[in-house]
Amino acid sequence: MKFMFARSTALMLPLVLATGAFAQTATTAAPPSAAPNSAMMAPPASSAMAPAGAAKLSKVDQEFVTKAAQGGLAEVQMAQLAQQKGDDGVKTFAQAMITDHTPANAKLAALATSKGLTPPTDPSAAQQKMLAKLQGLSGDKFDKSYLSGQVRAHEAMLKLFERESTNGKDADLKAFADSTVPVIQKHITMAQNVKG
Repeated sequence: MKFMFARSTALMLPLVLATGAFAQTATTAAPPSAAPNSAMMAPPASSAMAPAGAAKLSKVDQEFVTKAAQGGLAEVQMAQLAQQKGDDGVKTFAQAMITDHTPANAKLAALATSKGLTPPTDPSAAQQKMLAKLQGLSGDKFDKSYLSGQVRAHEAMLKLFERESTNGKDADLKAFADSTVPVIQKHITMAQNVKG
């Protein structure tokens, strides 16, 4: 197979990456101007281009993506547990968390990936610890602990999303945060109402 070296590196990059054999040489030799053209592809997790894209995001934006992604994943996992252990009111609330957070998580992950940032795929250590604690509870103790945790977690997420909406530098992430704030406020009210 003949390669036409007269073509620009930016046009060859997807072809070279597809062959795999020359991927490492091509990505290290590619000039910085090739990166914007390759941003249209979803970068592989081990891609050398991912940190360069992430570097374009401000520290506030990167922190937002990390914490929002972790929080969203924790919400779904805890809600799935609440579907098994909670009373009827808790189960209804938990289903709303799954219904609202699952597409929001996917949207944030796609948005982060499009910016060259790989979002976390697991909740934070503190969130995993809370999940483990909930797994050991049942009945009224589970319901109270889950709902109290939901109020606290959503209040923390509200602050995070409001900060991104106000101080974030990336327009897409700011718009995502801004459009999600009312949903978080609704979840706080719902959790407080079920908690009683």
